[in-house]
Amino acid sequence: MMQQHLTRTFISAILYVAISLVAIGIINPQSIVNFVGPSAALISGLLLIWGITPLIAVLLGTPILVFSISYYFQLEADLAVMSIAVLSIILQGFWTKHLVLRFIHYKKWLTSRKHLFIFLLRIGPIASLVSASSALVISILDNQVIQGSLLYTFVNTWAVSMLVAVFFIPLLLIAKNTDNFALTKRLFVGSTSVLGGLAIFLLLKTSQYQQQNDRQALFQQTKVEVERLIQTEVNSVVHNVNSLSALFKANRYVSLFEFNIFSESIYKEGSSVRALEWAPVIPLEQREAFEKDTSELLQLDFYIKDRLKDGSLASAKKRSKYAPLRFIYPKQGNQEALGLDVYTNPDHIITMNSVVQSQKLTASAPLTLVQGELASPSILFTRAIFDTTSGREFQRSSSTAIVNNYDNLLGFVVAVVQFDSFFQRLANEQKQKVNFHIQDISNNEPFTLFGQVLTTKNRHVDRMVLPVFSRLWQVDIVETEPWFSQFKSWQAWCVLVGGTFGSLLFQMLILMMAAYSSELGTQVNNKTRALILAKESSERKSLAKSHFLQTLNTELRVSLLAMKSFVEQLKKKGINNKEVTGISHAGSNVELLLDTMMDLSNIETGRITAKTDCFDFYGFLQRTESLIKANSVYEGKSTFFLIDESVPHYLNSDELYIQKLLNALIESAHQLLKTDKLRLSVKLHKHNNSLKEASLFFTLSSQTSVITHLDSQTLKQDSNSNFNSNSTAFSMAVKYSQLLRGDANLGALSSGDGVLNASIRVTISSSEQQENQQGLTFDLMD
Repeated sequence: MMQQHLTRTFISAILYVAISLVAIGIINPQSIVNFVGPSAALISGLLLIWGITPLIAVLLGTPILVFSISYYFQLEADLAVMSIAVLSIILQGFWTKHLVLRFIHYKKWLTSRKHLFIFLLRIGPIASLVSASSALVISILDNQVIQGSLLYTFVNTWAVSMLVAVFFIPLLLIAKNTDNFALTKRLFVGSTSVLGGLAIFLLLKTSQYQQQNDRQALFQQTKVEVERLIQTEVNSVVHNVNSLSALFKANRYVSLFEFNIFSESIYKEGSSVRALEWAPVIPLEQREAFEKDTSELLQLDFYIKDRLKDGSLASAKKRSKYAPLRFIYPKQGNQEALGLDVYTNPDHIITMNSVVQSQKLTASAPLTLVQGELASPSILFTRAIFDTTSGREFQRSSSTAIVNNYDNLLGFVVAVVQFDSFFQRLANEQKQKVNFHIQDISNNEPFTLFGQVLTTKNRHVDRMVLPVFSRLWQVDIVETEPWFSQFKSWQAWCVLVGGTFGSLLFQMLILMMAAYSSELGTQVNNKTRALILAKESSERKSLAKSHFLQTLNTELRVSLLAMKSFVEQLKKKGINNKEVTGISHAGSNVELLLDTMMDLSNIETGRITAKTDCFDFYGFLQRTESLIKANSVYEGKSTFFLIDESVPHYLNSDELYIQKLLNALIESAHQLLKTDKLRLSVKLHKHNNSLKEASLFFTLSSQTSVITHLDSQTLKQDSNSNFNSNSTAFSMAVKYSQLLRGDANLGALSSGDGVLNASIRVTISSSEQQENQQGLTFDLMD
C-alpha cells in the first residue's frame, strides 16, 4: 500500500511540474499566471481517482517548479504568488471532488445525457472559477499594476482550466473504469477527444501567435515613429536656431524690434523651445557703455551678471570679454536671465570654447531650470556667430587663437529647450500606449530628461541611443500596461470565446454519443428484463391454465364416460327414446368441446406442432366438402367450395389441422356473417424468395344475392380480441391458423359485405414427393 502511494505521488509530481512548464512555455506571453488553470484541472482529475496523494505531490513539486521557472524562463516566482497559486490549485481540486463525488462513486456520470451534462458543467465552467479568480490576484502581484481591464485574463484562465478539465478528466475516468466501458467505446472517445483537443489547441495557438505578432509589430512601429518624431522635434529646434543665426550673420547690428519680430515669426506655439536668446561679445572697455545703452533700450536696470555657486546672480567680475544675454524672446518670465554672461556657464554643462571651435550648433548637458513653481530639465542649443563681412577667415590653429580671435566673433545665439511636454504628448498620441524613460548618457552619470525607471515585467521593452549634437540620448520605450490588462480586439475575443465554447460543445457531443449508447444499453437491458419477467409470468399463467384445463378435462371426461356408459346400458335394455338420444347427443357435444379446449391449451403451451407431410390437397377438399354437407343437411345449411386453378394438387402441411381450421371457419362464418349459404374460395400465392414456399388463403362469404351488411362498429373491432369471446369457433380458427403459421380475421369488401379470411403457410410438394404419395395411395387401394 505504501509503495502504491509513493508511486502515485511521484507520477502526480511529474505531471504537475510538466504541465505547468508546458503551459508557461506555449502560452504567450510567458507568465507565471499561465500554469494555474491547467495545473488545477490536472490535480482535480487525479484527486478524483487517487484521493489525497496528488495534493502532497503539489506541495513537493512546487519548489522544483519554482526553480525550473527561474532557470528556463527567467521569471521571478515570489512566495506570495506561488502561495496563492498552490492554494487555488488545492481549492479547485477539493471543490471539483465535492461537486461530482456522487457521480464518481455511483459510476453514473456517463449513464445518461442528463448526468453527463451536469457532470461536465461542474468539473468545467463551475470549478474553473477558482483558478480564474486567483489568476486576477496573481496578475496584480506579478505585474505590480492594478490599472486596466483584467477581464481577458480572467476569461482566458477560466477557458484554459475548463478545457483541460473537460478533455482530461473524462478520459482519465474512462481509462480507470475499464469494466464499465467497452474497448471500442474507450478507443472511440479517447481518439476523438485527443484529435479534437489537438485541433482546438492548434486553432487557439495560431490565434495567440497572430495576436502576439500584431502586438510586436505595433510596438516596433511605435518605436520607429517615436524615433522619427524625436528627430523631427530636434530638427525643428535646430531650424529655429539656424534661422536666428542667419539674421545676425546678415546684419552686424540687429535691433530689439527686429529681433522680436523675427523671433515671433519662427517661434511656434507648442514648440519645445522655451526661449530664444542673443548674447553679443563685449570687451571689458565697452562694458560700461554697453550696460548704459542696453538699460535705455530695454528700459530696465541692465548689468552684466555672473551666476554664483548657490544659484544667485551678482554683478560680473572684471574680465577681458563678456557675452551677456541682451535679447530674450519671449521676454516675459525670462527677465532675470537678462545680462547673464554665458561665458560663466559651468564647464560640465557647456563651454564657449567648444561652441566656438565647432562653428556649428552645440547642445549642452541637461540642466534644471525653475519655471514658476516647477523645475524642468532644459538643454541649451548654442551657436557662435562670426562676422563674415571682414574678409578674414577664422583660424583653427590652436585653442588660444580661438579664444583671442574676438574680431570676427560677434556673439552667441542660444535656444533654451524643454522637451518634457513634447515627450508627454508623444507618449499620449501613440496607437499603442507606451512610456518613455529618456536619459542623457554623454557623461558618466546619466541625467534623466523625461520619465522614470519603468516596470518592464510582462511588457515589450526596447532601447534606442540617439546622437543629438555632441550629446547621446538613451530612450527606453516600454508598454504602459502588461498584456493581461491591455485592450483586446474583437477578433481576439471571438477566437477565445468561440474556441472555448466550440471545444466544450465538441467534447460534450462526443461524450453525449457515448452516454446515449450507455442510455440505450440500459433501456435495452431494462426492456429485456421486463420481457423476461413478462414471459416468465405468462408461462406461469399458461402452465396454470393448462394445468387447470387438464384437470377440468380429466374430471369432466370421467363424468362423461359414466354418462356414456349409463346411456349404453339404457340402449341395451331397449330404452332409446328421445330423451336418451338427446343425452347422447349432448355428451358428444361436450366431448367435442373438451377436445377443442385441449387443442387450444396445447397450442398455447407449444405442445402441438404442425406436420409437413405431403398429401393430396384436392382429395382432402372433396372429402371435407362431403363431410360438411352431410353434417349440415339437416340444419338447412350449405357451403360451396371454389378452388382456384393456381392451387396445386399436392401440398406439404398438416392435413388434420387444416380440416379443423376449415370446420372452425365454417362454423364461425355462419354465426358472424349471419347466413346459411357460404362460398369458400381457396387460392394460393407463391412467395418471391422461393418457388416452394407459398401461402394458402381461405375466404368465406355469402352465396345469396341479398347479403346482410355487418355493423360498421363491428368491422372496426379487432377480430382476434373481440370475437374470441363472441365465437369459440372463430377463436379456434385463429389458433389453428397461427399454428399453421398464418392468421384469421374478419374483413369487409368495398361494398360493405362481410368476409372471413384465413391464411396458412404451406410448401408445394416436389415431383418426387408426389410420386411417393401416389404410390402409397395406390397401395392402400390394393
